Amino acid sequence: MSERILVADIGGTNARFAIADAATCAIGEAQNFRAEDFETIADAARAYLEATGERPEAACFAVAGPVGGPDANDEIAFTNSHWKFRPVEIRAALNLKRFLPVNDFYALASSICRLPADYFIPVKAGPGDPTAPTLVIGPGTGLGQALIIPFGDRRRVVSTEGGHVSFAPRTDEEFAVLKFIAREHPRVSVERLLSGRGLVNIHRALCSLAGAQRVSLRANEITAAAIAGKHPIAVKAVDMFCSVLGRVAGDAVLATGARGGVVLGGGILPKIKDLFLKSAFVERFLDKGRMRDYVDVAPVRMVVKEGAALIGAAAALQEAS
Repeated sequence: MSERILVADIGGTNARFAIADAATCAIGEAQNFRAEDFETIADAARAYLEATGERPEAACFAVAGPVGGPDANDEIAFTNSHWKFRPVEIRAALNLKRFLPVNDFYALASSICRLPADYFIPVKAGPGDPTAPTLVIGPGTGLGQALIIPFGDRRRVVSTEGGHVSFAPRTDEEFAVLKFIAREHPRVSVERLLSGRGLVNIHRALCSLAGAQRVSLRANEITAAAIAGKHPIAVKAVDMFCSVLGRVAGDAVLATGARGGVVLGGGILPKIKDLFLKSAFVERFLDKGRMRDYVDVAPVRMVVKEGAALIGAAAALQEAS
């Protein structure tokens, strides 16, 4: 019987736990916990294990923040959450023999070659370069990025903090949004626009520029208003969000040489899939002047089913064994 391991996908808002098969990386039913309901990650993990009756001896947590090496016992702090932990503390609290923390987009990238076809929808066609890296990028609580790099007959995953590069506006309206956000955050990274809070920032800025009342301060309510088409500024905010993501993703392909393809992940895009597919994402992705043909080689797909990062966490632990 294959070993059963604990896997988790932990963002700034939610933590999802599941039990995975160590050999196949297949996951069972996942359970979701809100970060605000637990003082520590260990408390949330214990609640999950108590509810399931499982007693795993190994675990891999995919976390939304920078992570050091697998044996590092320095404190790991989340970029957009109050949670923080040390690997040695998690091992002790959960009675684990093996514990591996990885960046959440490292886990997502680790899953890509293992996911069934129905996890994806096409966004942009392209032949792809099999010798070049693949970029994995997506907005959620933050803006995650990772690279899948061909390495002989294998692939190597490298997580990055590309979500924190500086935002480079192109249009007058984007410059105005930049100035609005800079009142609160003097250095405006792309994550200040391309995340849940980023969408709120865009919406706030556009409402201020128009002298209009805000729909809400919550990203999910802004997207719901945009999908319903009842609030023009919400629609405009989502359109800008998608356009800026296209430009940032195209820039990342130029910067990393990721002509193997682009995989879009994160929790926001599947919820606005129809609006996204009608947006200017592809046009902005390709808007690279004389470098248009360079980025056009890269096909773009979107992950539309949940659980990919949990599968990736199992794969990361398998590969580290």
